[in-house]
Amino acid sequence: MKLPAPLFVAGLILVGGSRLCAQEAPAPQSSPGPVEQATPPANEIRPGRQVSLSHVKDTFFAYVLGIVMTGLDVDIDNPHMRAILTEFQTKLKFPFDFVRRVVQSNDLDRGSREITLTFKGDIAIPIPYSFLGYHPGTLRSTERLNFRVLRSSYVDPQDPNTYTPVYDLTLANGRVLIDIDDWLVYVLSNLLDKLDVRHIVFFCYEGKWVGLVEGRGRVFSKEMREYFDFTNNRIIYPVSDRLDAIGLSFIKASPALVDR
Repeated sequence: MKLPAPLFVAGLILVGGSRLCAQEAPAPQSSPGPVEQATPPANEIRPGRQVSLSHVKDTFFAYVLGIVMTGLDVDIDNPHMRAILTEFQTKLKFPFDFVRRVVQSNDLDRGSREITLTFKGDIAIPIPYSFLGYHPGTLRSTERLNFRVLRSSYVDPQDPNTYTPVYDLTLANGRVLIDIDDWLVYVLSNLLDKLDVRHIVFFCYEGKWVGLVEGRGRVFSKEMREYFDFTNNRIIYPVSDRLDAIGLSFIKASPALVDR
């Protein structure tokens, strides 16, 4: 089920395009003066804004997507995140004080990668996106979220001679609920539901970085998908059948979720 509702951004900010669609590496960027801070322990890897992707309007997502796409082992606590993100402007106004730690780790023996987010307890905040001038519900998450990262590739319809990367973040432990207000769910039952998030997928479509949030509606039990254009910083609506077929193929190709 394709969604025109503002669910995508609410789910995506919990983890958080360029022409990396054509296998471009994150471009180094000039940095302002050094930020004075304590030297981190040797096991904590804290990349600066040089990992950010070019041609992504929102600088917060440019940084977070850069971390995901470089595949580096990363360990960022709240003070370091704030030292970096104070330079950035994000239209989402996500409360960074709730985020305690972000870890990206690779298991070389198993050939697997995981991203773990730890908040300062379970969170329940208004969905940080306005829908017709109204915040349509509450974003709820457990204190700890663990995503399994699966990297694959496919052929972008715009460039049939080039394989482009796909990153599927599957929620393996913890829960994320985009809790749309009851009255809105029933008034717009053909479009909206309370969404239990299962997948957050990044890929390129027609030369632009696209994000997909997928999950199951809690009230009507429908499979739900929504898409976001990172290059132009907007929800994609209407969603073409071609784009949705590609997104659905990524979800179907993902290994089964582990017990949560």
